[in-house]
Amino acid sequence: MNAKPLLSAAVLLGLWLAAPSPALADKNRWIRTQGHRVGLELDVLSKSADWTEDDVTSEVSTFGLSFALVGQLRWRDRLYLDAELPLAYGSLSASYRSERLGVDESSSASSFLFGNPTLGAHYARTFYRRFAVFFGGAFSIPVLDDPDENARAALQATTPARAFFDLHRLIPEHFPLRVRGGVEAKVGARLFYRADTAVTLALPTAGGGAELLVEQGSELELRGKGALGGGLRLQAALTLTRDDMAQLALEPFVSYEPAKSAFHGRAGLLVALDAPLGFGLADDKVTTLRLAIGHRF
Repeated sequence: MNAKPLLSAAVLLGLWLAAPSPALADKNRWIRTQGHRVGLELDVLSKSADWTEDDVTSEVSTFGLSFALVGQLRWRDRLYLDAELPLAYGSLSASYRSERLGVDESSSASSFLFGNPTLGAHYARTFYRRFAVFFGGAFSIPVLDDPDENARAALQATTPARAFFDLHRLIPEHFPLRVRGGVEAKVGARLFYRADTAVTLALPTAGGGAELLVEQGSELELRGKGALGGGLRLQAALTLTRDDMAQLALEPFVSYEPAKSAFHGRAGLLVALDAPLGFGLADDKVTTLRLAIGHRF
């Protein structure tokens, strides 16, 4: 049994128990990068494609379910500890049929994966009660070493789910180092703007080359008078070490955050806009259902 995921879980639990627990003031609850938070993120991606020529029919289907336990704990006045524990299940199946050739073949592969646990820290500060900034760094423990055929099929099914965002969670045979920063702003009584940028350098652990990734996301959220809200997120993932460097995606979302509860939730539909993963509503392209729940404490 691989002991790395168990060790990572023990580290996360230790950070949880060691941290103090004052709640984030209600007036600043719109600031996501401050206060104590714990959450679960879930991404579901299912896609298929088929080709027919004469009497030959081929079909390829993939299903990916990836989720991550995430935590943010206040350590010092404006310094926070961050942790992520990603897991995933993916399957890939293919079939090939031809009556003329007398062929009817199919194959499949699937696997459950422990992703690369991530530990980090960030600094966050609020200015004038309407504007907040944050910056920090993190590293991921390279758990995904030498994946077999089933594990590679699972990675193929799950890696595109976030349109190449957060690749540090599931990148195999690399040691990711990550710096990130961003802003959050209250631009109206119930209108909020958030922007984040991250740069990841993934160093190879088993041959191959390094990967340099840049992620940028911006979103607007409008909250109603009650618990419901909604908005749009536009994101770009740049893989600077590949030929096709850019991947754009758009996510409309709805949010739920009761005024008298520390729980919050969000549901979105991430649609890849351009090649290679888009346009997302076409066959064999990426449209991902994204769900998240969390708790402030």
